[in-house]
Amino acid sequence: MDRQDRTDIDSIDLDKLWNPKLYIENALGDPKEHIRHRLIYNDKGEAYIYQKRIVKGTFMENLELNDFPFDVQDLTITVASELPSNEVELVVDPSEHHVVNRQSFVDEQEWHLYIHTECSRKELVIDQADNSVKRASLSVKCRAARRPGYFVWNIFLVTFLICSLAFATFSVDKSLPQNRLQLSFTLVLTAVAFKSVVNSSLPRISYLTYMDKYLLASMIMLSGVCTWHAIVTRLLDNRTRADEIEEIVLTVLGILYVLYNLGFVVLIYLFPCKKRRIMAQKDREYKEGLLFSTRF
Repeated sequence: MDRQDRTDIDSIDLDKLWNPKLYIENALGDPKEHIRHRLIYNDKGEAYIYQKRIVKGTFMENLELNDFPFDVQDLTITVASELPSNEVELVVDPSEHHVVNRQSFVDEQEWHLYIHTECSRKELVIDQADNSVKRASLSVKCRAARRPGYFVWNIFLVTFLICSLAFATFSVDKSLPQNRLQLSFTLVLTAVAFKSVVNSSLPRISYLTYMDKYLLASMIMLSGVCTWHAIVTRLLDNRTRADEIEEIVLTVLGILYVLYNLGFVVLIYLFPCKKRRIMAQKDREYKEGLLFSTRF
């Protein structure tokens, strides 16, 4: 039966009957395609043509880097038709489960690939002059979460230690402001070097990431220390008063620095990590759905 169906479908020129004219909307360049057809009859004798396409290529995706390096990115494949939406309709087959092949994922060291997928339908405007003419499209997306360990240990932690050393400059006597400023400026230049390293690994974006915000706040902290070391020279006429004011300044800067770091950790847990928890929950629900469909 299958052999006869195969012979029948091979002897028919399907393009002369009807062609949905499908293509990948976000493909970069000309992807390689291998198309196969299969003819299947149901219990009522109705014939259905199944088309299977194996597409290999490079696909575009706009990265949202606000949460970098704790970001979760959508990886989307959008299938669209060149025909108007009144001639072809793209729908999801509820009997077929989308599967992510994690075995062929080559960036496992840098990204964690989730196994669940999501589908969404939308209509694309064919003619910008006439918005009523649209074509159907179907988007299938999976998600990948960046592994932030490299940036936490090599950027965040080192920057934290550099800024913490700024408080050691207060141990230098106030009568030697040049030594204080020399040490402080060295720490500022080190922080700027780390900022340049981060910028080299990111595209030129017009908004701040979590990494940018932390590094900029650290540089503001170092700049504040440098400013105080320059001001303290004006207070040396009254040594007792200078000691009292510096003790207050050191206490305030220390409290602000601790509160900022604690607040930053809480902020990361509440917002970027929340999305990761949601993705992990969807993975568990997806696995449960697969087990349920397998049993029944």
